[in-house]
Amino acid sequence: MQIRDGTPADVDALRRIARASFDRLYAFFAVRGVRGAWPFLIAEQDGVEAAFLVGRWFDGRPPIGYVYFLAVEAAFRRHGLAGTLVAESLDRFVKRGATRVFAAVPEENDASLGLFRSLGFAKAPPHALRRWYGWRAPAIGFRMMLAPHEALMVRTFTDLSPGDPQGP
Repeated sequence: MQIRDGTPADVDALRRIARASFDRLYAFFAVRGVRGAWPFLIAEQDGVEAAFLVGRWFDGRPPIGYVYFLAVEAAFRRHGLAGTLVAESLDRFVKRGATRVFAAVPEENDASLGLFRSLGFAKAPPHALRRWYGWRAPAIGFRMMLAPHEALMVRTFTDLSPGDPQGP
């Protein structure tokens, strides 16, 4: 397996994987999400584009990482590609200064929920965005394009005190 930065030349492979992995609306937004994505990662297995991760970076104090879309072609599932992509994105987000990384996962997608939990994510408490980011929360939520059927998962990379407004 090889993880590399995605390029515009990868959009056809991303479209193929997205269409096989998501319904039409999600597939559309996954492909569209490549514009402005950071990081945009591709996992290759045996020379074939087998999985992708489209991330988002939200500037501000503190900056935020967001796993926007993650998909693995069916023939390559359960080979560790998704976990490797998320781990690589986490490393990049933290190196760039993120204190938290979020992912929105459909509540009924047990495999994805399990993957994110195994990588240290937990379900964000109610109103977490408002409590942690104050006036920025509506814009952050809008940019995350959260759907009502999705669980907002979060991984925190700092050890904040309970009295800190950014704390648990």
